[in-house]
Amino acid sequence: MNEAGRRTERAAWGMGEEITVYRPTADRQSEYHLFFDDRGLLIGYIGILYEGLDLASQRAYAAWLAKQVPTDFLLPADVSGRAPGLRSGRLYSEQGERVSARAITIPKGERQSLYFDSSVLTPYFLLLSPYKPEYLFRIHLPPGAQPRATYGPSDSESRDYIARQHFAKGEVAHFGLCGQKENDAAIAAYQRAIEIGLSAPLLQAEAHHRLGLAYRDKGLLPQAVAAIETSLKIRPSIPEVVNHLGKICALMGDKARAVEAFHTAIGLRPNYADAHFNLAEAIEDTEPRRALTAYENYLAYVENTPGEKERIAKAEKRIEALKKTVK
Repeated sequence: MNEAGRRTERAAWGMGEEITVYRPTADRQSEYHLFFDDRGLLIGYIGILYEGLDLASQRAYAAWLAKQVPTDFLLPADVSGRAPGLRSGRLYSEQGERVSARAITIPKGERQSLYFDSSVLTPYFLLLSPYKPEYLFRIHLPPGAQPRATYGPSDSESRDYIARQHFAKGEVAHFGLCGQKENDAAIAAYQRAIEIGLSAPLLQAEAHHRLGLAYRDKGLLPQAVAAIETSLKIRPSIPEVVNHLGKICALMGDKARAVEAFHTAIGLRPNYADAHFNLAEAIEDTEPRRALTAYENYLAYVENTPGEKERIAKAEKRIEALKKTVK
């Protein structure tokens, strides 16, 4: 430990690396687990304050917690009772579009103390959580007790866990969560996740779906169709995926198949505004009356959906024009 009371440890973490920093935080001993992917990108951290930090001194943090709905839980038996009132905790979560956060507090009388603070890129939200027995075991650790390893072969080294890491890496690249979108990196990551093997059918299907969208963004439309078709073989009734298949077919000039896909998506979800709009565009030249109805359905279902202002204006103009031509 150096003069600042800090020391660090490095360990493998699935496909990446975990660096643990031991340091004082607000005059409390703590440890921070920093997680990096295989490119060295910091994707999140989990902080542990061994003795807790009174939130009365952390007004901004307390204000954030006050906006969340906590989940109460009982502490593990080997942790409960190490300090007065150490029986239960509260888990707070906020899942954002780019970054998600978690916190765990434990009551001390009428006050709440912060014990765990975590922030991760949202695609890794389900992979990195402070709500694990291995982490909870580290608070109020009795003198001489050895902390447990936070990750082991049954967790971060399992094939499924590593596959999910690659899937999360693909999400970060595909959505450009750390800057610009990176189609090549997204394609490689999704492919690797599929090759390693995701155990959950939902994730298997979504990996192929996302791979198809990454292919689309790169202009590889036949590969995009093949990937999305594979997704639909695993989970055949997902309207968003069927709709994406239709849009890619439309880009390829296969209007008949695109229209079929949009009809299928609407059949799965009758109020699916996006599919109604896509259908209207696809059939406007050949079936103007049905296109008029599709545009009207789009306006009826889209209402105040964020980001739809331009398409609403376009639909209104097309309706006006079609009403003049349809008899």
